[in-house]
Amino acid sequence: MNRVITTRTTKLFTCGLSCFSLGLVICLILKPIGLSVNAGISYFGNYRLTIIPYAIAIMGYGLFALLIAASLNAADVLPLRYSFYGFALLCLIITITPYSVSSFFNIAHTTAGTILFVWQLVLSGWLIAKIKDKLWPIIFSGLMLLSGIGAALYLHGAHGLLIQTQIVFQLSFAALIYYAFNKLSVKSSRT
Repeated sequence: MNRVITTRTTKLFTCGLSCFSLGLVICLILKPIGLSVNAGISYFGNYRLTIIPYAIAIMGYGLFALLIAASLNAADVLPLRYSFYGFALLCLIITITPYSVSSFFNIAHTTAGTILFVWQLVLSGWLIAKIKDKLWPIIFSGLMLLSGIGAALYLHGAHGLLIQTQIVFQLSFAALIYYAFNKLSVKSSRT
């Protein structure tokens, strides 16, 4: 019998989340104005001072998403597997298209970011349906939805809390994934 989610998968997610968090914290230390300019996490991808920690944050998460996808083989979790493959691709696109370079890059970057957030929200709905104990998945998904709406409202405003809502969204998603990995780390009926 194969395990649906292994401890290795959870460790890979922890490594990806650590890259994201560490890179973002370094960006905030180097350029704290990023908290108040209402330009979101991607603000840091536009400056020489923060491009490396920004790339570590986004591409590190993307690389580990790729490894997570490769570790998910059970038929029970194929939506998770394909989602993490998609997240890896979207992280690559987000990293290599700084929105300030051109209108094409801006469109590509914003589209990839929007798809990432929407896909994570859709995946949260699948996880609610998949997991029997629904209270925490509903709470985490609700936080994702509220912060996602906030991020969408702040996306084009001169003032707002775009980066804060994006961080709340991603941390809520991370909490949901940890919870789901814990609940799904049971033996599968597939051999």
